Amino acid sequence: MSGLSTWIGKGSDKVIDAFGEPERIEPGLYGYDWWIYPISRKQYLQMGVEDNKVVTLYAIGNEVDVSPYKLGQKLEDIYRFTIIESEIVVNDESGSYQFELNEEDLNTRLLVSLGDIYAQLYLDKFTGELMSIRFLDSATLIKMHPYEMMYRGELAEEPQPTDNEWSKIDTASEQQIFDITNVMRAQFEADEVEWNEETAEVARGHSKEMYEKDYFSHDSPVFGSLTDRLESQEITFKSAGENIASQYTDAPEAVHGWLNSEGHRKILLEKDFTDLGVGVYKRYYTQNFIEKFMIEE
Repeated sequence: MSGLSTWIGKGSDKVIDAFGEPERIEPGLYGYDWWIYPISRKQYLQMGVEDNKVVTLYAIGNEVDVSPYKLGQKLEDIYRFTIIESEIVVNDESGSYQFELNEEDLNTRLLVSLGDIYAQLYLDKFTGELMSIRFLDSATLIKMHPYEMMYRGELAEEPQPTDNEWSKIDTASEQQIFDITNVMRAQFEADEVEWNEETAEVARGHSKEMYEKDYFSHDSPVFGSLTDRLESQEITFKSAGENIASQYTDAPEAVHGWLNSEGHRKILLEKDFTDLGVGVYKRYYTQNFIEKFMIEE
C-alpha cells in the first residue's frame, strides 16, 4: 500500500521530515492534536497526532495521494474493487465493536477495512464521486464511533473538556471548516472566500445561543433572522447565506454533511459569496457567508 494511508502509525518526527513543520497545531476532541497542512487549494491535510504518533489523517483536494483510492473516483468504481459491508467488526484489547452503516452512510460515508487501519470514504451523493477521505487506526475509530455501534467490552468515556479546552477546540474547528470549505469550493470552480471576523462573531453567537437555549433553527428567538443578526452588527452585504449543523464529530464531518444536503450545498458552493465567518460552540456549527458590495474605483 502507498499514499497517505501509510502514515498511520508513523512517528511525528518522520512527518516533519517529509512535510515540514505544520502550519498550525490544534487540539482535537478525541485525545489527539491536529497537525494542519493547508498545502494549497488542491492539497489539504489534517494529521491527528497522539503520543508522537499519527493515529488519523484527513485529506481533501484533487492532488492528494489517497491510494488505493483516488479523489474524484466514482462510487461504482469503488464498489467494483472494494468489499463494502454495512456491518464492520473491530476487535482490539478493550473489546469487540460492531459499526452499523445505514443507507445514508452507504451513499455518503463508507467505512472500509484496509488491513490494520480503516478508511472513511466521504462521497458526494449528488455526483457519486469520492470527495475526501479519512484514515484512522482502530483505537481512534472506537473512540470517535462515528456510526451506530454495538459492543462487548469497555467503551471509552465521552470526552469532557473544560470550558477553556472547548474554546480552543471550537476555534480550531472554525478554521478547519474555513479551510476545507475553500478547498471544496475550488473543486467546484467557485472562488475562494475571505475570512470575515465580524461575520464570524455573528456565527459564534448563533451557535452558542442554539446550544444554551436548546434549539436548532436559522431564526433566533432573541435576535431574529440572519439578516437581522448581521444588520444589528452593522455588517453591510449584498447577499448572505447561512448553514447550521449540530452533533457532528468534528469539522470535516460537518462540512461534508452540508455538501450532501441540497439547500446547504447551494450556499456552500455559491459563487457570488466573497466572505465567510464560522462560529462553533460545543458541536453546534454555523457558517455565515456574505457577498460584499463591489467598490468602484
